[in-house]
Amino acid sequence: MLYPPVPISFLGTGLMGKPMAMNLIKSGYPVTVWNRTPSKAAELMSAGARLGKSPGDAVRHAEAVVLMLEKGSVVTDILFTQGVADACRDGALVIDMSSIAPAIAEDHAKLLAKAGLRYIDAPVSGGTIGAEKGTLAIMAGGEVSDVTEATPIFEAMGNVTHVGPHGRDSSANW
Repeated sequence: MLYPPVPISFLGTGLMGKPMAMNLIKSGYPVTVWNRTPSKAAELMSAGARLGKSPGDAVRHAEAVVLMLEKGSVVTDILFTQGVADACRDGALVIDMSSIAPAIAEDHAKLLAKAGLRYIDAPVSGGTIGAEKGTLAIMAGGEVSDVTEATPIFEAMGNVTHVGPHGRDSSANW
């Protein structure tokens, strides 16, 4: 199980990501954050987060990497063009909480597995209020063992339901 003080990286600290990352910090996790607009991470840094200089820098020491990005193409870019997949520690758990198409989630799962990484696609429902209160509904797709291991991380942000294999949980299926 990934209990505090397991190091977590959180990429994407916008309207949803910032309160989600804050809840991880409040739960005792050491969190490194990255956002393409660094000023959006200022409040998290004041709460104790470290700011990564780049997406790759942010994930180097993390056991879990949480992504909360705009859309699937941005997630793909961050993971595979901007070097996050290459910079992650072997065996790290990548948790994509962005709302992306099921086919993209399935593709990411395959590519990350080839890179020696584990993957959960876990979009959320509950909006910014749910993100702030830590009451998000989290629909996790992936291996049972990975979802079980990540449950303490999810519980810091809301309530998780394992919905099956990768790509089964996307908001496109609701």
